[in-house]
Amino acid sequence: MECDTYQEQMSLWIDGQLTEDKIRHIETHAAACASCRTYLDTLRRLDRLLSTAPMIAPVPGFTERFQARLVTRRRRSRTWAGLLTLTLATLVLVLGATAVLAASGLTLWDNFPITGLTGLLLDLGKAMAVSLNLTWLILSALARVLRHPVFIAYFAATAILIAAWTQIITRHVRAHRPISASIP
Repeated sequence: MECDTYQEQMSLWIDGQLTEDKIRHIETHAAACASCRTYLDTLRRLDRLLSTAPMIAPVPGFTERFQARLVTRRRRSRTWAGLLTLTLATLVLVLGATAVLAASGLTLWDNFPITGLTGLLLDLGKAMAVSLNLTWLILSALARVLRHPVFIAYFAATAILIAAWTQIITRHVRAHRPISASIP
């Protein structure tokens, strides 16, 4: 074995993860190799130093803050994954709708072998235009609905209820929070 391999084995030896046979093999090598002997001595001194050092307690509230950061990180990754999924699903739906419109209402496959590619591209463009017009029609209908007084009243009532429930739940959570979690 090379010295690098022996040094990796020495670290495992210090951690108590080697058999007696491997330990004797390393001891034989270290007796003959000055750099490995020095490395082993350094590891032993470091192990003694670390084993005699007192344990340091984490700062109060460290665990809670660390767990809160993990939760935030998970939420962020889920949010991006959700947005990507939503974007891809929307793209698939638009392309699928375009294909259905093209197949049902437009002549996609006429004269395909010779001039079909140009015609196909034009038909796909027409189908996309129809899809965009349909999207515009739906969005403009939604815009009209959003300005309707009944919808505005419903939206305002829903927003007030959400704000009230948020306040109730926040007060409840704060009232039942453990003391260790409230330390900054």
